Amino acid sequence: MVFWGPYRGNGDIVPCAVGLENNVVPTNLQWTRLPLFFDPAGLRADLERIDAGEWIAHFNQQDYEGEWSSVALRAPGGRTNNIVPMGGVDEFEDTPLANRCPHLKAAMDAFKLPKRSVRLLRLHAGSRVREHRDRDLGLDNGELRIHVPVATSDEVEFVVANRRLVLREGEAWYIDFSQPHRIENRGASNRIHLVIDGEVNDWALNLLERGLSEMVTETFEPAGAESFRQFREIVFEDAELQNQLMSIANPTQFVESVVAAGARRGYAFEAAVVEAESNQRQREWQQQRECL
Repeated sequence: MVFWGPYRGNGDIVPCAVGLENNVVPTNLQWTRLPLFFDPAGLRADLERIDAGEWIAHFNQQDYEGEWSSVALRAPGGRTNNIVPMGGVDEFEDTPLANRCPHLKAAMDAFKLPKRSVRLLRLHAGSRVREHRDRDLGLDNGELRIHVPVATSDEVEFVVANRRLVLREGEAWYIDFSQPHRIENRGASNRIHLVIDGEVNDWALNLLERGLSEMVTETFEPAGAESFRQFREIVFEDAELQNQLMSIANPTQFVESVVAAGARRGYAFEAAVVEAESNQRQREWQQQRECL
């Protein structure tokens, strides 16, 4: 576990090579709001047209705690219960649910690009998605994933590349999910997004260009990040505490011990912040080796 090494600024990965650019849209674009907006009330009304039994537990069960479920509006063979976003464009068809939900279908159809999977992803109240990466989802692979929030709250923390993005109902966002990302739903209601996967075409590039030039995309530091940095400095100055923590081999126990040690000293941060920092340090170490 690479964790307590020298701190490098904001923790951004230093790449071996800078991504190439396609016109004015860089292929390593991390995220941008898009110049499209959909009626939140209409989108939410469509949720009432979905039967409780149609939601399927997400297949990446190792990536979340609590409940994370999905239902398809476009899937291979047009099957509502096929939530795996894999296959060629020609294999995907609208499902019966798309025709049942006119506002969601209108939002889906607004994106004039070759579409693959279109799903609703529901992160239940009190649940979290652990930090992970979807390796092949980025512009440099000719792919893009778009999120349209349907139901969310201020208690949802959505962190991408160690920055918190605030996605509001009815907005549309492009995000490069090959970057590390995690979600915490600390609220009392479910967080539901319309998620559209497609291939990059000229229309999509134009939309991204407009997003970059027309939209203001604010990002924020995740909750507890500053408190954790302050605690790190305490650890650097306390060899006994550092040795005590580094003697813990079990990753889960290590994270829990770091959180507890911070709390005893008045520093409040959650396990997700510690996990993300540990993952970041390992990525930096691996990238340094690859650059040698």
